[in-house]
Amino acid sequence: MSLEITGSLKESLREVYYREGCAQQGWAYSPLQNVHDSLTSLKSEGILVFEKGDHSVRVKIMQQIIPEIYEIGRSASPGSPGFVFDYLACQVKNIPESVIVANPEALCWVKLRTGRSIFTEEQVEALSKIKLPLALFQVRDVLASPRNVEIKWDIRSGGQWLDMLDEKKEQEEYDDEYF
Repeated sequence: MSLEITGSLKESLREVYYREGCAQQGWAYSPLQNVHDSLTSLKSEGILVFEKGDHSVRVKIMQQIIPEIYEIGRSASPGSPGFVFDYLACQVKNIPESVIVANPEALCWVKLRTGRSIFTEEQVEALSKIKLPLALFQVRDVLASPRNVEIKWDIRSGGQWLDMLDEKKEQEEYDDEYF
């Protein structure tokens, strides 16, 4: 059986590379759907379950971070099936035997980059609100052999992403005027 190269196949491969990249680099991750499904227990217990490879990692979230996770962990807009970002990631290095307490610097939102566009309107709005950084995860040539795949993480604060978008917009306006 041979597979047709579809957008769905490319997205699935991107997800696999993201999850494996996390595991190899000491990061655990939680899809935003899982975060959304855990919001009630997060508020009461302060614990989220992350994945690292085949393992589950229970992470205690500091109280001051919970409101942001609650806000971003809801769907993008009423009636929308998606979320503003794709994952919440936590740097854990080794698989702990018990619950670990997340250092705020060890947490970040994650967006898997597909295509040329960087952020949607909802994501730009979220960038102005988040305190945790956002990692833009990109796989170059997702159809290449695994040893030839290039993975890139770009982690910045919401403000730094917004500054970069402003600079890009100014450059495009300048280029339009020049040509």
